[in-house]
Amino acid sequence: MFKKPYKVKTSTTVKASERKRLRSFAETSFPNLSSNDINSLIPNKGEMNQIKAMTHSGSIVMIYCSGQNPIFFQVEDVCYPTIYTLWKFPKLLPIVTTIPPVLEKISNGADLMAPGVVTDDYVLKDMNDLKLNDICAVRIIGNIAAVAVGKALLSKDELCQDGVKGKAVSIIHCYKDNLWLSGEQLELPILAEEEPTELSEMLENVHLSDAPASEEATIETSDSPSEPDNHSMINTVTDDEASKENEILPTYTMDEILHHSFFTALKVYGKKISLPILTSTFYSSHVLKSCPPDLNLDIKKSTYKKLSVFLKKMKKEGLVEIKELSKGVESIVSINLNNESLKSYPVEPLFKLYLNSEKEKVVEEVPTANIQGNYKFPLVTELYVISAQVKELFEKYKMRKGNTIPVTTVREVLKRYAKENSLQNENNPREVILDPILSDCISKRGECASTMTWDKLQDAIVSKMPHAYQIEFENKEPIVKKGKLEPINVTIDTRTGNKKVTLITNLETYGINPEKLAQHAQVAVAASTSITPTQSGKGVLVLIQGNQVRYLQKLFLEIYKVPRKYLQGLDNLPNKKK
Repeated sequence: MFKKPYKVKTSTTVKASERKRLRSFAETSFPNLSSNDINSLIPNKGEMNQIKAMTHSGSIVMIYCSGQNPIFFQVEDVCYPTIYTLWKFPKLLPIVTTIPPVLEKISNGADLMAPGVVTDDYVLKDMNDLKLNDICAVRIIGNIAAVAVGKALLSKDELCQDGVKGKAVSIIHCYKDNLWLSGEQLELPILAEEEPTELSEMLENVHLSDAPASEEATIETSDSPSEPDNHSMINTVTDDEASKENEILPTYTMDEILHHSFFTALKVYGKKISLPILTSTFYSSHVLKSCPPDLNLDIKKSTYKKLSVFLKKMKKEGLVEIKELSKGVESIVSINLNNESLKSYPVEPLFKLYLNSEKEKVVEEVPTANIQGNYKFPLVTELYVISAQVKELFEKYKMRKGNTIPVTTVREVLKRYAKENSLQNENNPREVILDPILSDCISKRGECASTMTWDKLQDAIVSKMPHAYQIEFENKEPIVKKGKLEPINVTIDTRTGNKKVTLITNLETYGINPEKLAQHAQVAVAASTSITPTQSGKGVLVLIQGNQVRYLQKLFLEIYKVPRKYLQGLDNLPNKKK
């Protein structure tokens, strides 16, 4: 449901008077929670928001957030906890257990298939008495922290039958989807099982996202997870822990170390390398980075002696193309990722293990020191200005033309006005009778329509009101401005010589310091930056050489914690090199 971005229609603050209703709603939906649990989930004080959203498929969802994290969401009359809530209360729902390779498939939008469900006795207790259409959590064996929430398509008895096929759980929300992204984006915690098993101990240090994801592996392993033969894909990782202290490292010649480091660099970083790249930069940033430190790669001790000699051989084998773009300085201008020797190259276990342990540092690491400081993303409230066309409706409640109000106030005024004037349609309570004042508000006077649904009427009234917004920074007075709130805009432009540049505007609106961001980018992506006034003269424009959208994604979403709805242009990722 949240695989693709959803559209926020309204976002309102949950008042203290409404929290009692929410607690009752949560108590009914999740009877396993105690009163204290519910109070910790929905506290009396603290920021809490209710978001009405439309998913990519057109479904309407109500999302309830406490602090920065969504805690549960409602689809029609069904309430689902988010994975953030399930990490806090792991036994809140019946749990269906699966194996590591399945996580990647779920993250890509697939449902959980029956052959991928583990049905050994020691995990069946967590499934409780699962029935068809029950809400359930999905977790990976060895860790009771949920990776997904869904609806059971098969009962516990059906899942335990030999040879069962088909879908087991329809996935509604999962780890790293867009609902997870709207929160603090916390990494999956490791929550130990009450009765650790041999298999869970084996999996303790395995990174879920690194496990093989082939369909064949999923089916074969799920038949009997406790049998040694079915752990081959896990043993490949755990048995290769040869780099641990007190164990003997595999013996490689320096030529073999150089060869493995080079091929590993192309295999791991090939699609992410911005070309052209200086051969010296490629060697220091990618080849050396791919080599386990204990192997001490030193090209001078190889038979090649020089990097240029080695790269000439790689060029002859059709792996890279090298040109002298400036006098005396060579650069790699293309990498052939379709080269047969590269495609068939299996990363050496020791190199693979090293990269797994360094995974957080491998993918475009963004240093956080001194960039964020005490910055916290502000509380943003979308407002609307009472216009001449709708003022007659609001004047009855002491609101004047030019006042700014949130959409919740529009709804409250509309309900109050309809109640006082008996405008709710008796034959269809979902509709409102349009009197002359309401007709004027939406330009319907003289037209045939005499009624309209509550939602459509509210949307029609809001459409006649200009935009405004309120931004409230921590420990500061709120700032109210008229006009539409513009998101932080990231665009890619082409300059002389077909060079790409990344342009960023509207940072100041959200309290982000353009100078600090430019200075940080200069170091983080090794590219020149500049700051100039925008053409309109309002605010400044930050320019970074090259297409830096991938870096900015991590910076804005993970460091500054900017919600995606206030970002524009993060889909302009650089083209993958062929």
